[in-house]
Order: sequence, then structure tokens, then C-alpha cells
Amino acid sequence: MGSSIFPAISKTLNFFLALIGLMVLVTNCGERSTPADTNPERQDPEESSRLTFKLDTLAQQSPNCETDSSNCAKVNLVFPYAERGPTAMCVAFNRLQLKYLRGSLADVNGEEEKGTVKEIMNQFLEDYKELQGEDLPFSMPWSLETEGQVLYQNDKLVSVQLYQYSYTGGAHPNTFSTIWMFDKASSEPLQWEDLGVRTDTLEVIAEQAFRKAAEIPVGKSLEEAGFFEGEEFALPKNYGLVKDGLLLYYNTYEIAPYVFGPTEVIIPWADLKVVFETDQWL
Repeated sequence: MGSSIFPAISKTLNFFLALIGLMVLVTNCGERSTPADTNPERQDPEESSRLTFKLDTLAQQSPNCETDSSNCAKVNLVFPYAERGPTAMCVAFNRLQLKYLRGSLADVNGEEEKGTVKEIMNQFLEDYKELQGEDLPFSMPWSLETEGQVLYQNDKLVSVQLYQYSYTGGAHPNTFSTIWMFDKASSEPLQWEDLGVRTDTLEVIAEQAFRKAAEIPVGKSLEEAGFFEGEEFALPKNYGLVKDGLLLYYNTYEIAPYVFGPTEVIIPWADLKVVFETDQWL
């Protein structure tokens, strides 16, 4: 009897399905169409480099969630995904978004960054399964969540926030926010050095804004108010340019006890004129 033709047909079909899937991805993350009579030289730079986002979702849960919500682990990650715009730009943004999502998931769980996002999700559910195998006298649901949003976009950059929530038992959940900026020109993240800030000047202005936001009166030290544990004021790891100016974000535990929660400070654009070495970000 001759060999079946169905395996060959199956391989061919899978190849074309994969090809179609790739074409759909490129189409969804590609150049937007413009009218034939549009003059490229007159096109608004912000419009020509603008990215359009949708909220993408990755969700997974333990098998028994539908029958017993008190004995269940769930993962639900919602984050911005660039679906329209210059192809190379939105592909680069989506690649970096997954990198920051992965790092943020590790931070909220107090672990080193390792594995893909899917692997982190699977490990979270596996850890819960191992806990349930210990025959505890009580059941407690676990949760790992992300709420992402685009904070700001102009012709030069995109600012993004990823808010993470994790509960694995204990007195309270863990929360962590990651704020990052995407440079449209280089398709890379923007760091302090890329912004060209005068660090000494920024620290002075930022401390003044911090005292105002935390309602710390003149003459009272940051340590007396419960911040920085005797250390000098420092800029945060999470920051981004937004509609109203420069957002500085200090996570819970970063500069103060848990009861203080996160601290958010915005330095208005008017106060940033002396901070940047050039006016390219103003």
C-alpha cells in the first residue's frame, strides 16, 4: 500500500496558515494608508509617526477555578499593544513592551527576571498547585494581574505605565508600577542620559515638587516625614514625560514603609525648561 498523502497536505496547510498569520501581524502593525493627494512634505510629523494602540490580554487560570473560586489561581495581563503605525516602530515597541512586562512581573513577585511571559504565568500556576498539594487546613485564591496604559504620546516618544498586582497570601497584596518611555527615533527606551537632563538642577526641583506632593513643610527633614530612611533625596527608577510634565513615581517600599503606599510627583513643563540641556523634549 502506498504512503498516505494526508501528512503532506497537513504540512502544506500548516505552512500556509503560518504564512497567513504572519501577513495578518504585519498588516495590523503596518503603515497606515493615506489619501493619494496627500503631500508627504506637508504631513504633520506627529501624525506620520503616531502609533495606534489596543489593549492586549493574556489570561490563564488553574483548572478548578470554574468550580471553586476560593481554591483557585488566576493570571490576567492587560497591556498596550501597537497595532498601527510605521512597521519597524510598532514591532520594536511591542518587543520592548514584552520585555518590560516580564521585568515588572518579576519585580512584583520579588524574583529575578527569568523566562518568557508565558513561562512566568505557568510558573505562577505551578507554584499554587504545589502549595495545594501540601494539604493545608484552608484554601486561599492567588492572583497575578497587570493593568497597562499609554500615559502620553507625541511625535517623539510614548510613555507607558504597567501596574502590577499580586496576591499569594499574607497580610496584604504586592503592587508595583513600571513606567517606561519609547523613543520613536531610535526605537529604544529613553533613560535620563538620553533625555539630556541637568541632574543636579532636576534633583533640586524634584525635591521641591516631592515635598509639595507629600505635604512636608519647610524645615522638616525627609527622614522626619518618614521618607528615604536618613538618605538624601534621590530620583526614582520609574519616570516618564506626560501631558502635564515629568512624572516621577516611587513604588511602595521604595522610599517609605508600606502604609505610605506609592508616591507620585509631577513636575510641570514650565519648571522643566531649566532642566533639559536642549528644548527637543519641550
